[in-house]
Amino acid sequence: MKIILLSMTMFSINFLFMKHPLSMGFILLLQTILSSVVLSYNMCSYIYSYILILIFIGGMLILFMYMASIASNEKFFFSMKLILMSMLMTLIVYSYMLMIDLEYMNLNKMIYLIDDQEEFFMNKMFSFPSGIMILVMVIYLLFTLIAIVNIIKIKIAPLRSN
Repeated sequence: MKIILLSMTMFSINFLFMKHPLSMGFILLLQTILSSVVLSYNMCSYIYSYILILIFIGGMLILFMYMASIASNEKFFFSMKLILMSMLMTLIVYSYMLMIDLEYMNLNKMIYLIDDQEEFFMNKMFSFPSGIMILVMVIYLLFTLIAIVNIIKIKIAPLRSN
């Protein structure tokens, strides 16, 4: 878990210094995967992490398609200074986190309280009245997706025409 948080910190620092849109998208995709792993580790149900990954990957595919059509011939330079600087900053942040005494804040008691509330939330969310509403929303989104795909098929053309 600490390694995941450490790598998320390093990716966040790297994201600030990126200039190429495709590298920014790749770091954003890695951040999404790592945050969904952390979310699935802390929650009882994995459904929220799956939904998060699917939403972000869908958005990232659209951004990738757009950026690949606009900035397709741009050169991508790999900077070793950036990697060394981000690793140094990440190690500084990580060493600061290790200095904080987590038992002093009684985090274990809060985690048990959150776990109890989480099971109640999941049961309440998928119970009878709200479960039907969620099913209706899923069907509505599916029909909307099918309609948008059929509208887009009318004009089959690239994003950027010469």
